[in-house]
Formats: sequence, C-alpha cells, structure tokens
Amino acid sequence: MTKRSTAATIIAVALAAAVMLPTTSSLAATKKTTKKTTKTTKAATATTAAPVTTAATKAAGCSFAVDAALEKSNGTNASWAKAVYDCTASAPLKASGDPFVFGVHNPEGDPNGSFPEYRIGAQAAEQYINNELGGIGADYANNKPGRPIKLEVCSTAISPADSQRCANDLASKKPIAVYSTINFFGNHFATFAAAKIPVIVGTPITALDFTSPGVYAIGGGGGCLGVHTGLIEFATKDLKGRNVAVPWANTPPGVFCYHDLEKKPLQVLSGAAQAKDNVAALTMPNLKQIGVPILPGQADVTAQAQQVLDFKPDVIVFSAQGADCWSLVSSLGKLGWTPAKIPLVLSGACLDDNKAREAGDLAKGIYFVGTTPITNIAALSGLLKQEGTLYKDKSVKYGAKDDYTKGFATQGFEGIMNLWETASVLAKGDPSKVTGTGIEAALAATKGSHSFGGTPLDCAGAPAPYIAACNTTVTAQQWNGNGYDVKRSNYSGLYLIKGTALDFGK
Repeated sequence: MTKRSTAATIIAVALAAAVMLPTTSSLAATKKTTKKTTKTTKAATATTAAPVTTAATKAAGCSFAVDAALEKSNGTNASWAKAVYDCTASAPLKASGDPFVFGVHNPEGDPNGSFPEYRIGAQAAEQYINNELGGIGADYANNKPGRPIKLEVCSTAISPADSQRCANDLASKKPIAVYSTINFFGNHFATFAAAKIPVIVGTPITALDFTSPGVYAIGGGGGCLGVHTGLIEFATKDLKGRNVAVPWANTPPGVFCYHDLEKKPLQVLSGAAQAKDNVAALTMPNLKQIGVPILPGQADVTAQAQQVLDFKPDVIVFSAQGADCWSLVSSLGKLGWTPAKIPLVLSGACLDDNKAREAGDLAKGIYFVGTTPITNIAALSGLLKQEGTLYKDKSVKYGAKDDYTKGFATQGFEGIMNLWETASVLAKGDPSKVTGTGIEAALAATKGSHSFGGTPLDCAGAPAPYIAACNTTVTAQQWNGNGYDVKRSNYSGLYLIKGTALDFGK
C-alpha cells in the first residue's frame, strides 16, 4: 500500500469513528484494491482521445478539428464537445436501445438538508442527452445515435441509516456508476466499493469525500475544499478582512468543513496553526476570528446573528443549505445590518435569484463564492458562454425552469453532462466499449480535461491528503439587485492549508 492510500485509510477510519459509523478492515482492503486497480488502468486511459470523425461529418457541416486555443483555455476534448453541441443543435439525435443506468444518491425532503434542485438539474441534463445529444456512444459522423442514460434516483433523509438504505437500494439496481450529489456521512462508499460500482461525487463535504481512494469529486469548486478556502481567501485578501466572523452550519459535515477549511486557514494566516512550508503562514498576525454554529432548518437565527455582530466583524462568511443562508440574512437585517455596513460572503450553495430579489436592498451587495457562474451568461465568453446558454435553455425546456438559478441545480446538470462526456469519449462511437471500470479509470487520468460549464478537471493532480478532489477553482461574484458582477475569476485558496494536519473539530 502506498503512503498516500495508507494515510487516506487512516483518515477514513478516524472520521468514521468521529461520527460513530462502522468502518471495517474489509473496507480498507477494498479501498486498497480499488486504488491499485485505478493505478493499473490509469496509464491505459491517460491518452484517451475524442471519438474519431470521418469525412461524412465534415460534408454535413460539422467539423471536429482540434482548436488548440480552445483546448488550452477549456481543456482536452473541448473542441469535440463544442462540435457535438453545434452539430446536434441543427440535427438532434434521439438515443435508442437499452439504457446505461446511473444511480443518483441525493438528500431531499429533510429540513436538516434538502437539495431537490440537485436532482432536477441532473434530470434536465438526462433529457437533453437522450433527446438531442444521442445518448452515450453516438456516431456523429454517420448520424447514428447511441444508447440513452437512465437516472435511478434515491432520495435520502439526513441520517446514516437512510444514507445506507439508499446505497443498498441503488446497488441492487446495478448501475454503471453512482453520482453522489452531497452526502453528510460517507458511509455509502463501502457499499458501492463492495459492488465494484464507481462513485462520482458532485459536492464533496466530508473528509471521506476528499480522501477516499476510488472516489472522484468532479464538481466545480471542489465542495468545501475549494469553496470554503476560497471564501477565506476572498474575505481576507480582496475584502481586507481582519475581524472575520464565521457562522457555520452545525451538521456532521459542517463541523469538518468549518474547522478544517475555514477556522484552520484563518489560524494559518494569524500564526495560531502550524503550517509547514506555507507562504501564507503568519502573514496576518493581527487577524481575529469567531465561529458561531447554526443548526439547520431554523426560520429565525437572531440570537446567532447578534453574536456575530457583537464581535464587530469587518467581514462575515457563511456557507449552508440555501434556506439557512437567507434566514441568516433576514435575522441580520432585523438587527440593523446591511451589506454596505459589513460585507457578507456566502457560498455558491446559497445562490437563489428569487430569494435575493425578495430580500431587496438587504441582498444588494452580497458576495457569492463558488463554481464558474454559468447562470451569469453576460459575464461569460467563448465555449463557457455557449455552455451557459445551453444550460439555461435546456433546463427551462426539460423541467428546471423554476430551479436553474439555484446553486445546486447547476451542479446536478454539470455532473451528468461530465459523466456523459467521459463515457462518450471512452466509447468512440461504440457504446459497447463503455464500462464502469473504464469511466473510473478515465476520470482518474484526467489532467486538464474539459468540464461542462467550468474549469478543466484534474483528478490526476489532486493534492494529498485530499486525493479525490478533481477541481478546486472558484469565482467570486456580487449581487447587484438584478444580476451578478464577477469580482474575481478562477482562483483557489487551497494554498492556505498547505502543510497542515486535518482538523476534525474535536
């Protein structure tokens, strides 16, 4: 076992013990095997190219020629993806045949954490892929569709037992892969590993999401890892915050995300935490912070808001499920706060144009840090603008009209689109070439590979111990009352935690 996988296994066991979840030696053995298999197949797929296209396609007005500039800015296979969008816009392909089944493991219907927009966005992508892109393995050169995809969705409550129930249910359906949107426990990984079903994570928020071998967190922004360090980077560097208040979601993953990825980077900056070879260490010795836990599902959090304001912060940072973000905004407003008085930086999970408009002047000026903002089409250009337009148009067309501007709807759509592209590139026009093992190996080998609506995937370069994080770049934007103004594009605060030990918040 490599040093990296050994460390990951130890971390996984430690976290499981912290949340009283079962971790067995057989799980460790399974992870070891998964890691070894991934390494063996990685080299074979590292040079996977987009499907070859014949002269027949060119005659039909479609060009799959590689555009070096486009590939440099948007990643390997960006030229292929753009050609598919362009060709199918005028000549859509409807998939046919037996579907490729993908499981979707999503929390929904629980006040402690409910993300229906994640599912809705994923299902809109499913319809676009099947009705217009020809499914998986289409031969675009010969106008021949591939096989459709079918999303088997299991909605889970926020409890370890129900998370496990969903894992068992999805595994029984024998999907080619499982898309785990956002999970508070990580106890589902063992079930899928035992069934040899690869897991792709949309929004990683637990230590197991980040550190488990054989798991690939492809969501833009890298969940807590990218977004929370990005929040701290923006609050301290761009907004010059020196008294930083951090209300945080008091949930199982919220404990880890706050302590490891918000409190700790602030401590590195002030010199209160040890960080080996970290250029940020002790660069802000006068920096002060306060953390204020907030339980989910509360309509009024005035007491916590008062605690935040009593600290006299010069910037406030918060990340939670959408409803809780706007409860905090409302409670702060009742106490006389406005964004003009004290800047508020929220995570992309809080994005909700309707809620922002309802809040009126209380929302104007709030910053949001998260994935590439593809709903802000006016701020995009080139292929990203085309994908942002596709996202909006297809979301409206396929059932996500009321949800596509919400934070996790974009993650749902993008995640399924990325799985489609990975599988289609693997197929090279032949659906029979697509397997779960192949998809896993192809993801493991990504290094600057095109990702729908975002910055390129780099699973091969994931930093230890966060070996499952494939994309940690974020963008900061500000609500102006009608839309968003981009303030800082495609940056990372990951350097803030370099050379530090994981902090589980014990």
